[in-house]
Amino acid sequence: MPFSLRAAATALAFFACTGFGAPDRLDYTLTPLIQDGALTAVQIDLTFRGDADGETALRLPSSWGGRDELWRSIEAITAVSGAQLRDGDGPTSRVLTHRPNARIHLRYRVIQDFEGPPNAQQENAYRPVVQPSYFHFIGNAILITLAERDLTTPVRFRARDLPRGWSFASDLEHNGLLLGAAWSSVMVGGDFRIVHARDPNIRVAIRGAWNFSDADFVAEVGAIINAQRAFWGDHSTPYLVTVIPLEAPNSGWLSVGGTGLDDAFAFFATTNAEAATITRTLAHEGSHTWIPGQIGGMVEEDQAGSYWFSEGFTDFYTGRLLVRQGVWSPQDFAADLNRMLAAYAQSSVRTEPNSRIVADFWGSREVQQLPYQRGRFLATIWDARLRAQGRDLDDVMLEMRARARGGDPLHADQMFPIVIDRLGVNVDADIAHYVIEGAPVLLPEDVFAPCGRVVTREAARFHRGFDIEATSANNNIVTGVDPSLPAYAAGVRDGMVLLRRAGGAIGDADQDITYIMRDGDTERSFTYRPRGHGLYTLQEFLVAEGLAGDRLAQCLAVLSGA
Repeated sequence: MPFSLRAAATALAFFACTGFGAPDRLDYTLTPLIQDGALTAVQIDLTFRGDADGETALRLPSSWGGRDELWRSIEAITAVSGAQLRDGDGPTSRVLTHRPNARIHLRYRVIQDFEGPPNAQQENAYRPVVQPSYFHFIGNAILITLAERDLTTPVRFRARDLPRGWSFASDLEHNGLLLGAAWSSVMVGGDFRIVHARDPNIRVAIRGAWNFSDADFVAEVGAIINAQRAFWGDHSTPYLVTVIPLEAPNSGWLSVGGTGLDDAFAFFATTNAEAATITRTLAHEGSHTWIPGQIGGMVEEDQAGSYWFSEGFTDFYTGRLLVRQGVWSPQDFAADLNRMLAAYAQSSVRTEPNSRIVADFWGSREVQQLPYQRGRFLATIWDARLRAQGRDLDDVMLEMRARARGGDPLHADQMFPIVIDRLGVNVDADIAHYVIEGAPVLLPEDVFAPCGRVVTREAARFHRGFDIEATSANNNIVTGVDPSLPAYAAGVRDGMVLLRRAGGAIGDADQDITYIMRDGDTERSFTYRPRGHGLYTLQEFLVAEGLAGDRLAQCLAVLSGA
């Protein structure tokens, strides 16, 4: 049943009556602004008590999730009462002058700073989305806050005056909010469908038409989240998944993305996304509720330097829990791992040091994938070493959580080597060699025994025959065709327009690939073997044939940790 205007008002009523909050609390009120039946902006009213010295510095949204200049979505900042407003040092700063400890009412509008609906090609869904029939906000991108307040500052959030027939959902709809949770939040309103899982604490807010039904999707969400809670021994708590469609430049364009938040997951994809891709994304992002947040968290500066742990270990547990849950078979697990092994083996940055990840994580897709790959492979190796001693990586993660709950001040990537060493496996040299220095990681042949074996062989390099990143950046106009590769021999030329892929698999140079392109006014199909220059060392996990009975049970125990 949709979360209507009146339901929203009821659900948010417990945040207390109108007026100014307690001296140390920030009160946010969200109001959609409608003109001629269409949403044009969202007004935010912020009330709080100013600083004791009579001057309060404001901080506007700046950068988050690889998106910069988020302040461009903030306009018409006004001190309604209690203070005078002036510019600060740069676009992310404003200053209020007022009587000491004055009660202040600030108002501003959130707008969309890009043209059209969210676009898969531009990957702009992290920015505030304000469309005629809905809005989609990540807290980090819309909340003005006070420069001197920390993450433990109490916060109250309310929504009001939503149009009749609108739905509204946010993971801020609960008591006891702190500023850290408000930043790591999602808010949606408009023509969304609000669907509950079997567990009433789990909601999905979704809009648009998809290849799957709302019921199937929310059932999958519920199963994944409950499996993760079972692993961590957590009880049911409120969890929200939001889903918005991305426009694509053509019918063959596939994009699936999202971000795990404090107690929510913001998901966005092209509507041709398949259930299997969505399942994996949900499982990965859902695990971020615990990894690394509940096992030590992350440093504030240069966070990409610890992504080998936060992202790589999350990927490891994505596969482990999907097998444990019964969503993935050993073959599904192997297929997913082999895609990552192939991408890693052919990566031009696979031997770059961790400092390169810190510098270029948001600037290069290959660099962006590197900590996921390294972390997952190392977690696999270390889990096997622990299993040889009658333990596994689960013991490490659960002890880390207990330590974090007990007040251990170490961040997750700092705590991990200490805890695993206490359980009998020292990883200091591995971290220095593979993570910091960037040496290539190779999985042992028997790392998944008795499921099968990891084989290492020389393979042809995968190459489309043209520069896919430059082509994407050039509005899908084919760029960088190599005259010496099979794509050129098949007839592909610079200047054609890439429409879609109709066959083959990205990363697999041993099967033909087919692209549909527009050549002038003619739509043409090109099929060829996507091989580049030279060979590379490829690892593959081959599942043993005929797994059944006790051997299958042993295999599932290895892959799932159960």
